[in-house]
Amino acid sequence: MLTDLELSSLVSLFSAQYLSEKEIYLLKVLGEIGREVSIEELSQNYKDLLDKYDLDPNGVQSLSELLRVKGLVNIHRFKKAIIRTTQKGAQNIESFPEERIVKYLLDKGSVARIRDLIEVFGEDYASIGLGFAKRRGWVDIRGDSVYLVKQGSLDTHREVLRRALQSVYKEELNIDPEIINELKRRGLIEEIVREEIVLELTSIGRELASSELERRIITRLTSDLISTGLWRNYVLKEYNVEAEPPELYPGIKHFYRDFIEYIKEVMVSLGFDEISDEIVIPELWNFDVLFQAQDHPAREIHDSLILDTEPAKLDIYKDLLRIVKEVHERGYDTGSRGWGYVFDFNRSARLLLRSQTTAATIRYLYEHRDPPQRAFIIGKVFRRDVVDAKHLPEFYQMDGVIMEKDMSLRKLMGVLTQISEALGLGKPIFKPGYFPFTEPSLEGYLKIGDLGYVEIFGSGLFRPEVLRMISVKYNVGAWGFGVDRLAMAYFKLNDIRDLYSLSINKLRTMYSASSEIILR
Repeated sequence: MLTDLELSSLVSLFSAQYLSEKEIYLLKVLGEIGREVSIEELSQNYKDLLDKYDLDPNGVQSLSELLRVKGLVNIHRFKKAIIRTTQKGAQNIESFPEERIVKYLLDKGSVARIRDLIEVFGEDYASIGLGFAKRRGWVDIRGDSVYLVKQGSLDTHREVLRRALQSVYKEELNIDPEIINELKRRGLIEEIVREEIVLELTSIGRELASSELERRIITRLTSDLISTGLWRNYVLKEYNVEAEPPELYPGIKHFYRDFIEYIKEVMVSLGFDEISDEIVIPELWNFDVLFQAQDHPAREIHDSLILDTEPAKLDIYKDLLRIVKEVHERGYDTGSRGWGYVFDFNRSARLLLRSQTTAATIRYLYEHRDPPQRAFIIGKVFRRDVVDAKHLPEFYQMDGVIMEKDMSLRKLMGVLTQISEALGLGKPIFKPGYFPFTEPSLEGYLKIGDLGYVEIFGSGLFRPEVLRMISVKYNVGAWGFGVDRLAMAYFKLNDIRDLYSLSINKLRTMYSASSEIILR
C-alpha cells in the first residue's frame, strides 16, 4: 500500500493537474468492479455503484478521458454491429406477405387467380408476397393463376425481428447470415455500427483506486479559507489559460426555411406580391375553376387527399358555380364544347388538402380582375406520391400569375427565365407540355447533380374557359415551381429527402451553404 506522500508524488508525476473528486470516485468505481468494463455496461449494470459515488452516467466518458491523459486508465475502442427492427419490420412480425399469400391459398383450396390476390392484398403487397413465395418454392404461377406447392416457415425470420425490436448485437443473434441479409434487403431490419468503449485501470490507477486518498479541489480562495488556514486541506485547481472555449451551437432557423425566405425576397424584388391561402379548400378552387373535369383521374380518392368531413358551404359563390357548370358542360360562350358531362355541385363542395397552389392564385385573380397583376404564393401541397429520391407526398410549391394587357407565351418564357436566373439557377430548358387549365403549356427543366435534367415547373397561358369562369378578360401567364426540387438544384442534392434530414452534420453543412446563398 502506498503512503499519502508516495500517492501525492504519483499524482504529481502522472498528471499535469491534480485529481478531481469525480475522477477519484470513478477510480474507486472501477476498482470495486475489478475488471475491464464498457461504459455501456457501467451505465446499465452498475448504476447503484455510480449513484453511491454521485456519478452521472453521462459524464463517465469525459472523466475516463481525463484519467487516460493522466495515465490512470486505458481506453479500448471496438466497433460492434447492432441489429434493429425497422417500422416496416415491426409490421411484419406476426405474418410476412408470402405467409399471408400461402394462408389465402389454403383457404381457397390451394389455387387462386392473381387478380383476386391483388384485389384482396393490393397490387404492391401481392407482388411482394408472390415474389418471395415463388422464390422459396412455396407457389407456382401458371397463366393468371397461383398454385400452392408447399407450406414453409419463417419462424427464424420472426425471431430476428422480435429480438431486434429493442436492438441487439449482431454477434448475439447466432442466426444464418443469409437470413440477416435478406431482412436487410427487404428493409425489415437495419444494421448500425456502434463504437463500444471499454475502460481498464492501469497499474497506477489500481494503486490509487485501492488507497484512502481523498482530495478536494477548489477553484478559488476565499477570505475565510485564508484566515482559518483551511486552505491547506484543499488543492487549488490549475487553469489552462490557453484552452479554447467550448463550441456552442445556438438555435437557428432551418436552412430550407432560409431558402424559402430567399425565394420570396427575389420574387418581391421582381415586382410580385406575395399572397396566402388555406391548406384545406373545396374542390371548386382546386379543380373546377381550373377546368379540370370532375371525372379526371387526378380527382379520384387514390390521388387526392379528400377529407372525411362535412362539405363546404358555397352559397356565396352561386353566380360563379352557375358559370363553372355551363363552361364544364357546354363551354358556355367561350367557343369551347366543354367536357360534355353533367356537372355535380356536391363534388365542388368536397373538402381536400390542396394538391396545387394554383388554387390560391386562381382565387386571387377571381378577386383581382383588372391588370396589371403579379402575384405568387409559396406553400405546402399534398398528394398521394410514393416516397423516393424525387417525390414526397407533402412538399412546397410556388405558384405565380401575371395578368397584363400584352401578355403572351414569349413574355411568360422571358419572365420564367428571369426568375430562374435571378435565383442563380441559369437558363431553363423549355419543352411543350399539357395541363388541363393552360393552353399552350410548357414544362421547364433544370439540371440537378447526378439526376440530370429534372422538371422544375409547369407553365402556360390560362385557357379561355378558365378566364371566363373567373370573369377575367386579359391573358394570364401562370406557372408552378416545385420548391423542393428547386432547392435540390440549388444545393446540388441527389435525394429530395435530404431537405428534411435529421443528421445534425448535414443540417450544419446545408445551413452554411444557405448562408452563402443569402449573402450572395
